[in-house]
Amino acid sequence: MTSPTGVKCSVQAQVERSVFAAAGGAGTVTVSANRECEWSVHSDASWVTISTAATGQGPGTIAFTVGANAAASRRSAGITVNDRRVEISQDAQPCTFTVSSNRESMDGAGGTVAISVRASAASCGWTASANVSWIAIVSGGEGTGNGTVTLRVDPVSGPPRSGTVVIAGETVQIDEGTGCSFAISSDSVAVDASGGERQVAVSAPAGCGWTSASRTDWIGISAGSSGSGPGTVVLRMAPTTGPARSGTVSVAGRTVSVTQLGGCAVTVSPSSVEAGAQGATTGIRVDTAAGCTWAASTATPWIEISGAASGSGSSTVSLAVAPNTGPARTGTASIAGQTIQVHQANGCTYSVSPTSVDAAANGSTGAVAVATGAGCPWTASSGETWIVMTARTGTGPGQVTFTVAPNASPARTGTVTVADRSVGVTQPSQCTWSFAPPFHDLGAAGGGGNVLVAVTGTCTWTAVSTVDWIQITAGASGQGNGLLQFTVAPNTGGARTGTISVAGQPYTVQQGGS
Repeated sequence: MTSPTGVKCSVQAQVERSVFAAAGGAGTVTVSANRECEWSVHSDASWVTISTAATGQGPGTIAFTVGANAAASRRSAGITVNDRRVEISQDAQPCTFTVSSNRESMDGAGGTVAISVRASAASCGWTASANVSWIAIVSGGEGTGNGTVTLRVDPVSGPPRSGTVVIAGETVQIDEGTGCSFAISSDSVAVDASGGERQVAVSAPAGCGWTSASRTDWIGISAGSSGSGPGTVVLRMAPTTGPARSGTVSVAGRTVSVTQLGGCAVTVSPSSVEAGAQGATTGIRVDTAAGCTWAASTATPWIEISGAASGSGSSTVSLAVAPNTGPARTGTASIAGQTIQVHQANGCTYSVSPTSVDAAANGSTGAVAVATGAGCPWTASSGETWIVMTARTGTGPGQVTFTVAPNASPARTGTVTVADRSVGVTQPSQCTWSFAPPFHDLGAAGGGGNVLVAVTGTCTWTAVSTVDWIQITAGASGQGNGLLQFTVAPNTGGARTGTISVAGQPYTVQQGGS
């Protein structure tokens, strides 16, 4: 089979829509080709994305999307199907402009005024022009992106006048007063939440008329709403129970800024929190008027503001108290300027190691480690005269040492108490015992027996019968070597074995049966 000829396999591409708006959109390319002809497609711009398969055969349709154009300039790209390229273009993002003021007032002396221009993109160009001869563009007659236009207003010697300037397509009105000059005693007034009256003096040549007007509903003009020459304007501010606020008043063409302290009353409850050692999250209610702002904070590391740390109006603040592994503690949180006391119960737990100690017969020292939280108090004590504690109190993790005296008696055990935990102390004797004869063997008739107790050392000892048919008659205790005497009762039953405990050592007595 022969390959297709170049003419037979030529591919034609036609775009459904070649111009797109700045917002972008979707389009298609229609491919015309014989059905055995293969083709591939690609875009030469990242903002044009092929949505369907990049290859095909025969007639077909290719879908693509055009991304949004955030620039203020038009752009173009191409989609190529084999050697056929179709052109795609996209409109620029329309430029928008805002100005810092659409109206400015000046007195008859004129002067300069600056109007800021904010553009939607750095590439957006704009111009400024004045519509009247007495307003001149000093700087900023044209610009790109954000900028500033400076206007110069000529002095006026006649009646008030108004003119306009077109800046970036926005009309700015310039109002110029008469040739009269005015001054006011203050351009700012401050009052507390209770409100009240304040006076603003107007200085003006005789015959120069002026007016005053409030631009804010809670500010009234008690006197001086209009005048000529020198005069006084009395401002009346209403009391407030809400947050701090500000407003303005126009006096003789001047703006007077009025600020008023907030009258917010805030109630916080509860004012104290009792938390268990395991920790907890508690809600603190904040009640205040709408618009009244508040904040919550804490300098106590184990208390956390778990929700919003600030707000406006009534709300609830969540205090999260961490678990306590130490002694009882107290911390604080501040909510809306009020102090919340947080008391947390003791969370101390204790463990000791080791829980038993083997002491040397000739005496030794021992140590017990205490594991507990920082600051947790504990005590240590000995229940035995032969065990002496070297330290009896402590706080937090620590160690207790003690001294065990040499043992001149049989093996013994005792306890020390550390952080309310008992630690057993076991000590063998320094002495050894031997018996002669090593045991006794008596007949059923019973009788007496003598045992020589040989001791290495000067240890004291005692002898106790462990059965009722053996009675100790002499030598029940001694120090060093000694003679133990005992009697064995007659036996009317079978053979039996009993023991006498001598210094904790068993001495065996066997008796035959009858």
